[in-house]
Amino acid sequence: MAFFSERLYLEYYPAISREEALRIAIEKCGTTEGNFEVMGSRPEVCSIYGLPNEPCWFVRAPWNDGEGWLRSSRIIVISKATGKVFYDGDVGDEG
Repeated sequence: MAFFSERLYLEYYPAISREEALRIAIEKCGTTEGNFEVMGSRPEVCSIYGLPNEPCWFVRAPWNDGEGWLRSSRIIVISKATGKVFYDGDVGDEG
């Protein structure tokens, strides 16, 4: 399969489902408390650089670290092909 068609195929038929991506994010966070939002594409406000050029799930997740100040949202980027976590941190939407 050519790269473009494989990428397109993964966009529509990911090996890692939305539910599996949510499970991976919950496991990474260590809690089910808080709001989790699974997105099939990169959010509009997302200042993350250096991600691989492959289809990913973007999971907005709670920080759950007890800190209560105003700060950027947390996002976890998960490969739709393998379930590998490429990024877990600030989305860059503060301010």
